[in-house]
Amino acid sequence: MDIWKWVFDTHRDLEEAGNHRLAELINEIPTNASRGRLELAQAALPEALAAARAARLPWLEVYFRHWTINPRVCTRREGEAALKDTVSLFEFAHRPETINCPQSVCTTQDIACCYANVDGAGYATDRIAVCKETLARIDNSWGCFRCISSEMMNALVDAAKPEEALAFADQQLPLLQETGADQSVDWFEPLAQAQFSAGQFETALATLDYIEEQGFDSDNPPKHYARSCMRFRLLALLGRTEEAWAMLPPEEKAQEFGECLDLSAGLEVLLQSAPGRNDYLVGRRTAAAVRRYSASGSHRLTLDALAYHVRLAVARGARWSANLMLELARPHLAKLKQPLGAPEAFSNLEAMVASMPAVRELPVPAQELADYVSGGESLDAEQDLELLLAGAASLPSDAGLAVLISRAMRACGGMDAARDHLWTYLRTQSAKAEVVEEMESVLVEAREEAGTQALAGMLRESDPIRAHLCLARFAFATGRWNEVASHARPVLELEPGNETARALWSFAAMREGDFEQALILLEQIIDEEGEPGNAHWEAIVAASALRRWDSVRALGAALGMEFEAGEGPIEEKWGVVRVQYEDDGEMMERFAHRTGPATARIVSLSGSMRRQTLGQLVVFHPQPLESVPDDEGEANQFVQLYKVVKVLEQSGYGTSYLVDGAHPGEGELNTLTEAFAARGWKWIVHSDDDYRIFDNETETELPGVYFLVAAPADTPAAAIDETLRELTAGYEHPMCWIALAEAAGSNVDYHEALMERYDL
Repeated sequence: MDIWKWVFDTHRDLEEAGNHRLAELINEIPTNASRGRLELAQAALPEALAAARAARLPWLEVYFRHWTINPRVCTRREGEAALKDTVSLFEFAHRPETINCPQSVCTTQDIACCYANVDGAGYATDRIAVCKETLARIDNSWGCFRCISSEMMNALVDAAKPEEALAFADQQLPLLQETGADQSVDWFEPLAQAQFSAGQFETALATLDYIEEQGFDSDNPPKHYARSCMRFRLLALLGRTEEAWAMLPPEEKAQEFGECLDLSAGLEVLLQSAPGRNDYLVGRRTAAAVRRYSASGSHRLTLDALAYHVRLAVARGARWSANLMLELARPHLAKLKQPLGAPEAFSNLEAMVASMPAVRELPVPAQELADYVSGGESLDAEQDLELLLAGAASLPSDAGLAVLISRAMRACGGMDAARDHLWTYLRTQSAKAEVVEEMESVLVEAREEAGTQALAGMLRESDPIRAHLCLARFAFATGRWNEVASHARPVLELEPGNETARALWSFAAMREGDFEQALILLEQIIDEEGEPGNAHWEAIVAASALRRWDSVRALGAALGMEFEAGEGPIEEKWGVVRVQYEDDGEMMERFAHRTGPATARIVSLSGSMRRQTLGQLVVFHPQPLESVPDDEGEANQFVQLYKVVKVLEQSGYGTSYLVDGAHPGEGELNTLTEAFAARGWKWIVHSDDDYRIFDNETETELPGVYFLVAAPADTPAAAIDETLRELTAGYEHPMCWIALAEAAGSNVDYHEALMERYDL
């Protein structure tokens, strides 16, 4: 069964019925979900479900819910955190009105994967059974056949039967190859896992190499990161130490996508021969893996990650770090479906920590410990923390120790522990300024609103300025720009010269688009600072957005800029830049000519069916979004990227349409583009000289060409369609512009036939 046919048919029916937004969501939600942009897919889900229910299309509800749950359980490895939603969807998909929806089979994969995350080994038998039952009622013509086969492999691996998993893969492969379904990351990733579990490390690495070579799933960053961690572990196990260390995924990527069990396991292997590299940074990463799985209710994975973390912590003498994760993981023991040796393994880890030697004697008296740690050469937060905790036991009221303990805990990844430590201090000791400041930083970084409100309430009577600033900083960190102003304003009433309040308010006003207020505040900052600096640049952005070109010139001159003589808009030649802006939830980039300190005019066409930006005059923030490459050759070719903050002039052109087909010859193509120019149209050829198409009627390969074309904004799509038909009427091979035909209400079937004939 072609499980996508009903989707395409439904999309077409909705478009014909005028329900364009619901039709759009059919493409938008799975695209965002499959490319790792789950938050965007989830944000659109309520609208999609409401529209599907209003249209009385329950199959679409299954479809939309599946596409937002599948990345949670299959990519992000959510367990109990996703179980309620997954079970609810499974039950909904098996009602009489939805059971025949092809996506109802997909919900079997969702629930099998979710239970695998909750307790992979404990639910292995159940997962094998449900996969067998599902495979018995579908065949290889279903797209789900591959997915369920993959889940069967995963279940066999978790059941400690990797050889059976590989035998099953060999059994299914011919059936998948009949339909080409084997050529997918969804098949090769489970295969690599089975090969790894069977001890076939070289083969598993080759499978990962094949995934990358073929470009499978290259636009899904979370999955790519997980594969990088698996590759890291395999290289470590194969003794390819230098290669493994060289490709250790950076911690910032882990913070974005979530630390992986494979990374912790690979580190343990490598650190056996490099114990000097086993430091608090390693502990922070292995602890992050435990926290990730714990937060998502992945009980077995939490305990598996704990084992690596504790063993490494014990090896470097980090008792606090080991105990912290033991306490976090302990509740997960009771939530396993089957113990399978987990309680005994946990007890062994506890015994390892308990046998660690006691904290060494303090190197200085407790009263001097804060200065000793702050001025020392040690860069290991875990070792400092052990000393600080011992010192604080005898000096519980020492504010300096309290702050240093919090900072050491944060450096080790223990944000919650730092917060709890500071609350204990504030509730039992006095609210000293340095402790309050540290607590504020912790709460803002953790985005903990209730705690921030509680801290502000504690300070409201004794220190109203700090209370308001605390709330202003939190509002700023969470993007609630109006609230920043509501707290900054009373601070400035109490203390007119408060630089922090004025800076926060000006930045918030800029981000909210209130450039008038931002400029007023920035001019006040400039008057007080005297020397040209960052405030001048911010004011240039605000003044540009307000079209106050005289102010832009004056501010620029203060920074040493020179302008052409004259007044009014600045439209000079300041080189080429790239500008970044958001379009339907995606970040897009365009080339532009920089016309002034913070303005540029876009010179490249938007992609097919994208909102047109050609000719737009935009204001951008002059803080570069990327660093210049270190390589001199790359640096010479590098074009700086900036973020758009406001559009001053809209494009004078309409939607870009893609035209594709056989190359008509240079003469014909030149005539065509001359005709575009005569009409004031814009176009750009995107194909290269090697582009080829295949004519299935004559079974010949032909040179091809595809390009974007856009007409002035007031040109109807039907007029563009008619003009293209006239201009290409004499071509031996007709060209295709299906999106334009749809927009023009033209003969779409004709263009679909061309796509099929020429494999476009």
